[in-house]
Amino acid sequence: MLRLGLRLTLRSGREALVRLLITAAAVGVGVALLLGVLAEYHAFQANANQACWSCTQGAPVPSALPSHGELWNDSVDFYQGQTISRLDVAALGGGVQGNGAPVLPGIAHLPGPGQYYASPALAALLRTVPADELGDRFPGHLIGTIGQAALNGTNDLVIYIGYTPAAVSAIPGSEWVTSISTAPAAEVFTPFFRYAFGIGVLAVVFPMLVLISTATRLAADRREERFAALRLIGATPPDIRVIASVESVVSAFAGAVLGTVIFLLVRPALAGAALVGTPYFESDLTPTVAGYVAMLVGVPAIAAIAALLSLRRVQISPLGVSRRVKPRPPTVWRLTVLVIGVALYVFGLLKTTHKSIGGPAYPGLLVTMLGLVIAGPWLTAQAARLFGAFSRGSSGLLASRRLADNPKGAFRSVAGLVLAVFLGTMVGTLIPAVNATEASPSNTALSNVLLDQVGLSPHAGQQLLSGLNEIPGATAYPLYSLVSPFKGSGGGGGNGSGGVVLNGPGGPGGQGGQGGQGGPGGADTAVSCSVMRALAVLGQCAPGVAAVQTSDDDLFGDNPIYNTQPFVDSADRAYTGKLTSLSLQTVLVRVNSPATLERVRTYLAVNAPPQINNGQGSAPTPPRTFGETLQIRLGRAALFEKLVYAAVALTLIVAGCSLAVAVGGGLVDRKRPFTLLRVSGTPVGVLSRVVMLEAAVPLLGAAVVAGVIAYATSVLAFERLAPANTAIPQLGHDYYTLMGIGLVVAFCVIAVTLPLLRRMTAPGGIRFE
Repeated sequence: MLRLGLRLTLRSGREALVRLLITAAAVGVGVALLLGVLAEYHAFQANANQACWSCTQGAPVPSALPSHGELWNDSVDFYQGQTISRLDVAALGGGVQGNGAPVLPGIAHLPGPGQYYASPALAALLRTVPADELGDRFPGHLIGTIGQAALNGTNDLVIYIGYTPAAVSAIPGSEWVTSISTAPAAEVFTPFFRYAFGIGVLAVVFPMLVLISTATRLAADRREERFAALRLIGATPPDIRVIASVESVVSAFAGAVLGTVIFLLVRPALAGAALVGTPYFESDLTPTVAGYVAMLVGVPAIAAIAALLSLRRVQISPLGVSRRVKPRPPTVWRLTVLVIGVALYVFGLLKTTHKSIGGPAYPGLLVTMLGLVIAGPWLTAQAARLFGAFSRGSSGLLASRRLADNPKGAFRSVAGLVLAVFLGTMVGTLIPAVNATEASPSNTALSNVLLDQVGLSPHAGQQLLSGLNEIPGATAYPLYSLVSPFKGSGGGGGNGSGGVVLNGPGGPGGQGGQGGQGGPGGADTAVSCSVMRALAVLGQCAPGVAAVQTSDDDLFGDNPIYNTQPFVDSADRAYTGKLTSLSLQTVLVRVNSPATLERVRTYLAVNAPPQINNGQGSAPTPPRTFGETLQIRLGRAALFEKLVYAAVALTLIVAGCSLAVAVGGGLVDRKRPFTLLRVSGTPVGVLSRVVMLEAAVPLLGAAVVAGVIAYATSVLAFERLAPANTAIPQLGHDYYTLMGIGLVVAFCVIAVTLPLLRRMTAPGGIRFE
């Protein structure tokens, strides 16, 4: 039976060969897409589980430097929307490697004084960007690049700079390190992305299974006739099962191999696509060996099961095809899973706060998607009944009768498109609304204003302000500290201003450090009212007041998490002292161009204290503009939008292939009745409209229900999470564009099959097998 099955599959005429090729191509598309999703998830997991060297927590530097280990100053900087991870390091105990100094990941040995290693992306920038915009921040010369072990992706900006122990010990925030952390960083957005991946996988898996099932059942009616004929000449039911399984397994295995080859060809491009914001290393972008094996073994197994289920009617008797009865219509109980899913989702929203999403919300969303697939046949049956009641003409009558006869098969071909409508509607509703609440007028007005906490003594602070104002196109606005003066000796400017010039010219200056809290009446900040007039959206003083004492907690507590709020108002007490005698707490710098912005950051990197990493893997806020901060916040929402839209696009591709296979297979199955209708005088245009209506009615009927449910649940989620009195979100242009393109593609797929209808039903081909 195996040999007979292979012969019937490979050498039984042009129709069998075409069916094999179409099935393999359809399965190949689905397998390639699923491998891509699994590969992205594996890369994401590898990234999340990577050892976090910047999470290392050292000890305070002893007054007498130890003879082993190394000194670290782990800080962050910023360049054109990307954070730079900077580590100033010095080995202890003599020599470059020192005595027992651990080696940093990604390099063979520590850099010596005047040397540094940079990540490949940062090294490329240093070669092309003017030195006063980036390179001057890092003293010394490049001696090599940092390897993959220390990086999260190909675009990471990381640098290890070598110093003498005395230089690093003088920088505020330096630590003594004897071992480097190998644990992953603490999860922040990891669960969020894991849920997003889960939704994406579900959105691709369901349509892909439909595609495989549809492809392996291509021309099922014609094959059933052949299998019934085999039964008449003595084949047993087990023989028929073997033959059907062989045909399905061969085509599915060929498709799985083809899909694997397609994935391997596009993997380099996929690695640079930055689906979740990070261009992964190609070596991490793999479904693993188990994933490949699952595709090569699991897909043929699924295909065999689908084929056996679709041909179970032939197993009754040799006359099984002739004695076929109309299947029972779907009942209203198919809505049960959908109702349960919506109920779970709503219950989860009731448990949702502004800090966390209720536990049942995500499972409810997944169950709702599953419920749409299960309820689809019942919705198709109702749409067919409604369409039949109002349609006029022979095309509507034929289409409605066909849909009523097999609503399950009719919906199967459009299930992927319905899921795409559901996901696209949710994203199209929520993301524009979230972006609208983020883009406040304050952020827009301050888009070119950089914010940096410096913490410098009065003399060093005035020197910093003077240097910033000398940069063409930059204007500095100071905020002063009302706490007690900084303690410690003076020293040079340099990185950290801690008494040692680490880069660039030094000079008389004060000590670096951060200002404390707790001025008179809770105020810890003094600011000139002329500054506030220049930064009007951050508040205004009372008339006639030259300076006020206030608290800038709103400025920093509100940024970069929420929209920036004013921190000065007319009720603030006047400050009558001399501002220049106070320590410089914060500096805001307005710039006139991106190049000026980077020159300002370079000057701050050389002359202001570093932004020290807290040792937990989440770096502090580097000096950046309010506009850049807004873009980071919007980028998080855009990233989720990108993930789900990618899932929607994949779903549309798979669903389009499934629809093409289903429509083409339906034409092959109905070659005889359609040909007889043409011979009896039915115009081919009538038959073409029948084919279009058979796909359009279930698609539009179920898509409307899916869109309404998605929009309603999205509005409920927005009302739970959005601030009070926020307008109900409306669907944007991106949504209508994506959905319109998807529907147009679906109908174009159907239209492509119509020339086949004309050729198949030509009167000259009235002879049948």
